[in-house]
Amino acid sequence: MIDAKALAAEFDRQSIHWRAQTLTRNGDKALALAYLDARDVQDRLDGVCGPNNWQSEYTETARGRIICRIGIRFDDEWVWKSDGAGDTAVEGEKGGISDAFKRAAVHWGIGRYLYRLDAVWCPCATYEKNGKKHWQKWTDDPWK
Repeated sequence: MIDAKALAAEFDRQSIHWRAQTLTRNGDKALALAYLDARDVQDRLDGVCGPNNWQSEYTETARGRIICRIGIRFDDEWVWKSDGAGDTAVEGEKGGISDAFKRAAVHWGIGRYLYRLDAVWCPCATYEKNGKKHWQKWTDDPWK
């Protein structure tokens, strides 16, 4: 039997990554959003379900969005949950595939708690290009 609590368990903090969603007007802080790497999600599925008891499938919509379905075998029956994403700013199509996979995993409870974390404005370094500030790196730990 698949342990739903184990699927939804929190990850070690070193497995959580942070991306900047938006900068303050002066660029000294950014809104930090927590996320998981797809390989950590795969490891969670392998560890809880076993590598032979889960699978993923992908389809593309007419508008180019990627839909990922994650199936988990319960006894002899596959149960599927899905979600989708479009291309990302980093690694375009590959990023969209990865995002769709991670979003589908949230339907199984994996990493869902990250969406409930408080919004964090974290100090950061920026650079300017064509008159616009861009996030460069965190200067403090978003967990603080």
